[in-house]
Amino acid sequence: MRYEKISAGLLVALEDYQQQGREVLGKHMRTLGVVSATGTPKPPRTVVFIYCDEDAQLDQLAQNGVRVNQSSGKVRTAILPIDSLDAVSDEPAVQRIKPSRYLKAKMDVAPGKVNLPQFKNETGLTGWGVVIGIVDTGIDAKHPAFAGRILRVWDQTLPGEGVPEGGYGIELTGANVTTSRDTEGHGTHVAGIAAGDDSTYAGVAPEAELVIVKSDLQDAHIADAIRYIFRVAGEMGRQAVVNLGASRLCKRSPNECDNDFSRG
Repeated sequence: MRYEKISAGLLVALEDYQQQGREVLGKHMRTLGVVSATGTPKPPRTVVFIYCDEDAQLDQLAQNGVRVNQSSGKVRTAILPIDSLDAVSDEPAVQRIKPSRYLKAKMDVAPGKVNLPQFKNETGLTGWGVVIGIVDTGIDAKHPAFAGRILRVWDQTLPGEGVPEGGYGIELTGANVTTSRDTEGHGTHVAGIAAGDDSTYAGVAPEAELVIVKSDLQDAHIADAIRYIFRVAGEMGRQAVVNLGASRLCKRSPNECDNDFSRG
């Protein structure tokens, strides 16, 4: 066994298993992604990251019961029997084995970490009267955290006559905003952080209103989206701030934001 290739946590789990049996693995299930620890005849397994060369061939690991999820890449995910850790670590193509870990939704504690409640108490600011523009993968317009606060959705991916800023896509208002869907979830997540109104997972500005652009994330179309949001806000006499799903935050004029794109 090449101990130096295996993370310390996995080594501890393996040692516990070898000395005390599978029942002891229960304490490792959440921190190390251990599965099938108890109540099943299957050998206990763990979900891991395998570090290797970009084009390394790992098909041979299947003979040890290892299922690698990708055929290329420097970091791949896999599920493997804990008993096979020694054999996998001996494989020359494998550089490092690290465990997967369960993560938790933390928006219930994140506001406190950045002193948001204190800021709100001191300033009284809630986002009221401000338009937040989200240029992203769309929004779940039926989610109660946004109820009554989605002013418009320009879905650039649906067929339609477009808007003054671009003759493509469709502009939706009122009950029709639910016609546009966020099939990826990222835009909804971002909108929730910015303006979600929820007793547990509150956003930064829960009284702000939203103008959403579901974009194909081409930078030219993102530029169109910025102009659109500022125009809509301007016509309403509102201040606006725009968050770009594939770019940086923009809170100035649309022309000043044209050079703010940096994919990633």
